[in-house]
Amino acid sequence: MNDPTAPVGTGGCPTVTAVRGSLVWFGSDPFHTSSEQALEYVEDGLLVCQDGKITDAGPYDRLIGRLPTGTTVVHYRDKVILPGFVDLHVHYAQTRIIGAYGDQLLKWLNKHVYPEEVRFADPGYARRTAELFCDQILRNGTTTAMVNCATYPASVDALFEETTRRGMRVAAGKVLMDRNARSDLLDASPLQGYEESEALIRKWHGVGRSLYAITPRFALACTGEMLRLAGKLWDEHPGTLLQAHLAENAEEVEEVRSLFPEREDYVDVYEHFGLLGRGAVFAHAVHLGKREWGRLSATGSGVAHCPTSNLFLGSGLFPMRSATDRRHPVRTGLGTDVGAGTSLSLVQTANEAYKVGQLGVTPMDGTKLFYLATLGGASAMGLDGVVGSLAPGNEADFVVLDPSATQLLATRTATSETVDDLLFALAQLGDDRAVAATYVSGRLAHERNPCLDAKPDRKRQRRWTKSRDMGLRWLTYEESAGWSKDLEVPNAWSPYAPGVEAYKGRLYCLHQNTFHDESLWWDVYDKDTGAWRGDRALHDALGDPVPSHGPLAVSHANDYLYYVHHRTSSDTRLWWARYNIEGETGWSPDRVVKAADGREVRASGASLTVYDGLLYCVLRSAEGRLRWLTQDTGSKEWSTERDVPGGFTSSRPPVVERFKDQLYCVHDRGDDQLHWLTYDSASGNWSESRRIEDVDGNPVRTSYTPAITRYNDYLYCVFHQEDASGWGRLWWTRYDKGKGWSRPVRAGDAISSPGFDVSAYHGPLFCVHRG
Repeated sequence: MNDPTAPVGTGGCPTVTAVRGSLVWFGSDPFHTSSEQALEYVEDGLLVCQDGKITDAGPYDRLIGRLPTGTTVVHYRDKVILPGFVDLHVHYAQTRIIGAYGDQLLKWLNKHVYPEEVRFADPGYARRTAELFCDQILRNGTTTAMVNCATYPASVDALFEETTRRGMRVAAGKVLMDRNARSDLLDASPLQGYEESEALIRKWHGVGRSLYAITPRFALACTGEMLRLAGKLWDEHPGTLLQAHLAENAEEVEEVRSLFPEREDYVDVYEHFGLLGRGAVFAHAVHLGKREWGRLSATGSGVAHCPTSNLFLGSGLFPMRSATDRRHPVRTGLGTDVGAGTSLSLVQTANEAYKVGQLGVTPMDGTKLFYLATLGGASAMGLDGVVGSLAPGNEADFVVLDPSATQLLATRTATSETVDDLLFALAQLGDDRAVAATYVSGRLAHERNPCLDAKPDRKRQRRWTKSRDMGLRWLTYEESAGWSKDLEVPNAWSPYAPGVEAYKGRLYCLHQNTFHDESLWWDVYDKDTGAWRGDRALHDALGDPVPSHGPLAVSHANDYLYYVHHRTSSDTRLWWARYNIEGETGWSPDRVVKAADGREVRASGASLTVYDGLLYCVLRSAEGRLRWLTQDTGSKEWSTERDVPGGFTSSRPPVVERFKDQLYCVHDRGDDQLHWLTYDSASGNWSESRRIEDVDGNPVRTSYTPAITRYNDYLYCVFHQEDASGWGRLWWTRYDKGKGWSRPVRAGDAISSPGFDVSAYHGPLFCVHRG
């Protein structure tokens, strides 16, 4: 089995990574064509990577047969896989001063930035910050970045050591500056800045995936000689990049005009010293004239739009209309510009870019925003065809986004009918929580842990590894609309079937949570908010958590919500408790089910329902026989435990439901076929057990315990089957008392592990299942 976290190409064998999900990338610039033409989308896609490169991207069913034997496919169902984000402009040496209050640019630099950057003369401080910075950008889905270090070579060494160790594609350089700042931060001379930069180029450029970016801070901090030597360096070292600040602040522009009066404008200053061209990226570009935009376009230079920084410092609004003007288009991407920028998330940066665009009368849809964060940034760096796309031949850097990462995001994206709208919703409501995983060179570099515990210990981390694929999901059915999209129940996991039941205006879901403490947990869905509320441990009336093992059964009965379950794998006794949201406070103590003769009831699975005023429990004994007993909910006393007449057996736990004045029980005799029988309380008789057959006389087969519920004058049965490719699918049939069982139909596109339950709730039929 291939390990997607193993180093690329170790052991002399090609390393293949294959991930499945919805693939999204951009084949062209949507500002120059259209969003429809630019968007590349594969709903059920497979991305195949080998030795750090993307080798194939397309429909899953077309590519799955081409994978080498033994390749493990990582499934990201209902998630969106995009190229890794490209941060065109960020200062890793300012990571620790993000959000530092200040005035506008020049005062903020002197008050916060320069005192912080001086600390990067200490290699230890630089290494610690580099590690923090890399952790955070990967957490936010950024795989390529153009980074300003400090003036000290040690700050560059620290960053490249860290990014090379992680295999990241990063362009960075030592900041060049020889005036207008504190003396201990300045280069002693332009020649020293040139020589130190050249030594760093020879040391780091082309090592691993490292690129050196010659980095004159901005014209205000550089003499003409410093800018000349920066241009000389760039000319002498083809393949290196160049980065600088440009026209960020109105006061800065005036200062540059006074320092270089012979030059026509700010862009002309840089062009005069040979600093424009393909691979040069200029941050901000807020205050530029028409001629300047024309020169940037003509030379193939790039621009980094940094909206959170420009807003934070009050620098101005980036003119996206000028940057994307078809008469002189400039290669444009997004930059977080931390620390003036307020987030390392390019998703959040896209959010602010949209708002700035609105103020500039340049509205941007989801396609345009994510183009800027991916291929737009790569093109500005001269790296299109290398990163920023999922097209084969590109380096295998990609990010997995979760449209259901938060309740609000899940609610919003559930109604998205187009890919563009889904992307737009992610840009507006997403942040680092929406980044489910980040891959670098085809290897997993970050995976979001959705644990709500702020301090997970190693034991819990191991549990998470075991239970990561046990997330609970939900979908609904209405006769007029069919089955809905299959969505995640936020932060809910279970290795066994949950129990689901409508009770007092809400839908309750009880389940074992392996990740936390192997006790009972519960979620509540509210129709008024359309969202699930909190995954919480269940405590009894004494305040103790309730241990649980295996599937459980849930039912309401006479103003109470009941459950029965097993506490441990070795304890075959049935335990029960009940909940009354109005009368009793919370859950009653968890106690053993005791029959009227005082014997403890033992079972290997049970089901509950209310019928004729009593709570009925039908169970499978250790020997496989069907047995039953009832509880009087007023006295809380259980009846005698009895066999279901006829000696019926079941290979799986039975399921029961009241329907049309009878009690219905569905079970499996051991042949993977469903059978059913009924009980009539008026006569006290059980019927014969019959095979469930559809209208054509075909038996209904299952590979797991089914679930049944009454809904809209029918008895619905949901069951589990595996298709030819090995995927678990949910199917359903329904019983009409006058017509029999219907022909089975698949329950939407849901892919499910064994373990699910159903309940009608305020209109729709709800199904909660293990993903």
